[in-house]
Amino acid sequence: WIPGNRHPARCCPASRKMPALLPLLCSAATVCAYSIGSKPHRLTHIGHSALILPCIRAKFQRTNTILACAPATAVSTSQVADSSFAERKEALIAGLKKEYDAFFQPMEIQLYSKDVTFKDPLISFQGVEKYKQNVDMLAGVSAIGRACFSDCALIMHNVTSDSKLHLRTRWTLQFRFKLLPWRPLAQFTGVSEYTLDENALVTSQVDFWDSVNLQQGGSYELKPAPAAFFDLLKQLTPQDSAQAASGKELPYVLLRRTDDYEVRRYPQNVAVNTEYERRIDALGALGAYTNGANELGEELVPFVPSLMSIPREGSEKSKLMRWPMLVPSIQRGEAAPPQPTERLQDYVSLELVPSKVCTAQISQMCSLH
Repeated sequence: WIPGNRHPARCCPASRKMPALLPLLCSAATVCAYSIGSKPHRLTHIGHSALILPCIRAKFQRTNTILACAPATAVSTSQVADSSFAERKEALIAGLKKEYDAFFQPMEIQLYSKDVTFKDPLISFQGVEKYKQNVDMLAGVSAIGRACFSDCALIMHNVTSDSKLHLRTRWTLQFRFKLLPWRPLAQFTGVSEYTLDENALVTSQVDFWDSVNLQQGGSYELKPAPAAFFDLLKQLTPQDSAQAASGKELPYVLLRRTDDYEVRRYPQNVAVNTEYERRIDALGALGAYTNGANELGEELVPFVPSLMSIPREGSEKSKLMRWPMLVPSIQRGEAAPPQPTERLQDYVSLELVPSKVCTAQISQMCSLH
């Protein structure tokens, strides 16, 4: 439209399309009011507003045409900000999952404030560069990390949020210390408490270890650094255990390691089992099966540890002890374990045990849940 032009035939072609375009103007975030006629063109900037221009009056060839626009729903600035923050927080959670899965290779630096602080039971520091140096070492990719560690792994079990500026992850961390001749495997489970700023960037991370900081009732409490050092030292000392003697430990995912027990998730397996009242009777029956009282007449080597199902007090079910014999997921194509001999069949049987979570005590026998 050419301001002041009273003759439509001499108007610019785009002016003929103005009636169709006017409704679009009404829905724009920035609303303008136009007065079109013989007087010079005037434009008034309304700006961001919860009100939509109720009408636009246009004059074409002395004919007045009123185009009305329906009111739009008002959206407050705080609602827009909350929506934007929620999206950034979701992107942060996705980025953290990606970092854990890849053990921070690469680290998603854009998720962190440049002055991010970190604290765990052993160390503390500030700055995103020091953060990156620490994770590169634990992942075994820096020079120091390659010299000291192998079999590095980090598993995120879940991530939760109980407030806008807070996240918590539960994880399992492990590494093998190569500088010692017996190459011990150190494992840690715990939680990370993340504090976020208004841009959903991580400004603080505090790690708690189940073996050091976990309290009765499930809360966590800060402890002096020597407690964490002795926990690490205990894992690095040589261990004389049933697993070491057998050399055939049932694989599992470590969910929690404390000073007294571990919580593990074991895979599906084929096990030989027996009901019992006294533990010594169960050990004798299962020992007879693996020592040759089976259809093949061969000595068999079970996985360790023993897995026990102990019913609640007052239940009519009997206690059950299992010795895993075969793990289908890692022993594909292997034959099923042989059946027990006829004299043992009233006491011993084979069963397919689904994946289960159990509590492993110091005795290396597990109570199934």
